[in-house]
Amino acid sequence: MHKTSGLTVRQHERAGIQVPVEFVIAQPHSAQVRFSPHSNAADADTVVATAVDVSPGGLGMESRQFLPRMCEGMIRISIAGELVLEQAAKVRRVYLCGREPKYMIGLAFMHPPADIEAQIAAIIARFESNTDKAWSGGRDNA
Repeated sequence: MHKTSGLTVRQHERAGIQVPVEFVIAQPHSAQVRFSPHSNAADADTVVATAVDVSPGGLGMESRQFLPRMCEGMIRISIAGELVLEQAAKVRRVYLCGREPKYMIGLAFMHPPADIEAQIAAIIARFESNTDKAWSGGRDNA
C-alpha cells in the first residue's frame, strides 16, 4: 500500500521578485486576527508587506506582522499604482527571520482562476520592465 507523508509540497516554480503587496484578512478571521493602531500595519485587518517570490500556486512575503497558519485573506499586488492581482490566499508557512520582528510568510492561492499562470507571467514581466527602467534612470536603452 502506498503511504503519503502528509507534507505539503510546492507544485510550481517560484520567480524571485520584490514588490509591495497587501494582505487583507478575510471577514471570518478578522475577529481573531486584528492589528493594534500602534503597530505599523496599514489598518486593523490589512498588512503591507513585500512579496519576495511568486508562482501560479502562491507567493512568499516578508512582513513585520505575524499572521497565523491557515489565516485566509485577499492578496493585492499593485505596480505603478495599478492593481495587477487580487487573489484569495491562505497562510501555509510562517518563519521568524532574524532578531527584529520580520516574518517570512508562505501563502497558497485559493481557487485561482484558469488564467493564473498568464496573470503571474504578466506581473513578472511588468515588474522586470519597471526594474529595468529604474536601473536605467527611467530611460529605455534602445
